[in-house]
Amino acid sequence: MRTYIWNKIISLLLPLLAIGVISLVVTAPQSWTVLLVGISLFGYTHYVLGAFYQHKAWLRRGNYQRFFGWSVLFTFVSVGVVALAISQQLLWLVALLTIPYFVWHGYENELTLYRRTTGQVLSPVLIAGISLVAVGATLDAFRHTSAGFTATLSYYTATLVPSTKAMVVALAPYLFWAGLIGMVSGIALLSYYLNQTRTKAALWWCGVAVGLLAWFWYANPLPYVWFFVLLLGYHFVTWGVHYGVVFWSDSKRFYRYLYGHILVVGGVLVVSVLLMQFTDRFPLGLLNNELFLAATLVHISTSFLNDSWLQQRLGLLVV
Repeated sequence: MRTYIWNKIISLLLPLLAIGVISLVVTAPQSWTVLLVGISLFGYTHYVLGAFYQHKAWLRRGNYQRFFGWSVLFTFVSVGVVALAISQQLLWLVALLTIPYFVWHGYENELTLYRRTTGQVLSPVLIAGISLVAVGATLDAFRHTSAGFTATLSYYTATLVPSTKAMVVALAPYLFWAGLIGMVSGIALLSYYLNQTRTKAALWWCGVAVGLLAWFWYANPLPYVWFFVLLLGYHFVTWGVHYGVVFWSDSKRFYRYLYGHILVVGGVLVVSVLLMQFTDRFPLGLLNNELFLAATLVHISTSFLNDSWLQQRLGLLVV
């Protein structure tokens, strides 16, 4: 349990520290750009290395070709959804729907991490409460001006920014109440679970949830870019730290793991610079909204192939 709690503390404090330092050194909106580019770059290491280790695990099974085929299909569908959204100027809607999709992914991941770290089963009630708080806080954050700013990191700024801003204005009252209801419901569920179990994990997450609600009430609305970076950064750091601890005892695997991060960061930066040289329609190369959103959907969709419930439905389980 101690390892799990320390993982959670590090996973929350590191993104918060990065947000605080960058926001103090660089004023908005430039700081928003730095934060979004940084989390996108960090995200690609999570996505690429996750796919690498995922495929290594599939190779040890007897039906790798079937896993690979489904992963290719999920990749094409994910990229196709973003391409269709761009053509219809509905990228904001895909981004909004990605929130519960990402939370579902995080829900599955937290269950897996807790089981690997403690050898115990984490209650779905606890994760459901955390998920409600996360969704509620993110919905509220969409009312912040930085939510419209994220569309400027796009190939299609001229059409996306006005439509995004108009939609946020129209939805603002509903987003506030949906956010408030989600957070309060999540805290109520977490409090009930804490009262029933008296566990350290429940106490920790209750504290985090109450802190988020206080931030929600004080900021009104939550800064979207800050919360976006906090949510994604927490998820990325959680798994980065977990595998760092797993590989620590084997220096060769650990240094290969670190080298993998450096290689991905270098590759993304090189490709981005080349894209920016190629045309002015690639202002940030791979680190823009559309490509990062597509990569996120690919990662979430293909990661579900690790779960037995999907493997069973797709006939991937080897009996």
